[in-house]
Amino acid sequence: MDLLMQISIAVIAIAFLVLLYSLIQTLKVLRGALDEMRQTVGSLRTEVTQISVEVKEAIHNTNAMTLDVRTKLSSLDVLFASVNDLGHALHSFTGAAKESAASVVASIKGHNNKPVGEPGLISTVYDGVISTIRVWNKVKKI
Repeated sequence: MDLLMQISIAVIAIAFLVLLYSLIQTLKVLRGALDEMRQTVGSLRTEVTQISVEVKEAIHNTNAMTLDVRTKLSSLDVLFASVNDLGHALHSFTGAAKESAASVVASIKGHNNKPVGEPGLISTVYDGVISTIRVWNKVKKI
């Protein structure tokens, strides 16, 4: 029995040594992984610092560009207001021209029974031209 106990203790000691050896190997691998992670985190810190500087510069440039675009758009507001005024004036002029033309046509139709050389037709055309010139002068003042 004594021999059996010595063999058992020897087997347990050998198993313990194998366990210690495998534990040491695992710890070495874990230490290597931790060293690699430490290097990775260190390089990430420097990269994040560089990226944050670049992002700040990009934001600053974007803000400057936005301010420039707003300034240019506000200067275009005057141009669009002028185009709007011109459109209203042109609309008024065409409306007045239509009215003048309609009155001239109505006058001519009303004088169809008279000969062409008659003074009534000439005075009607003359009145139409004069009213058109008056409308044009009013449009120019707008």
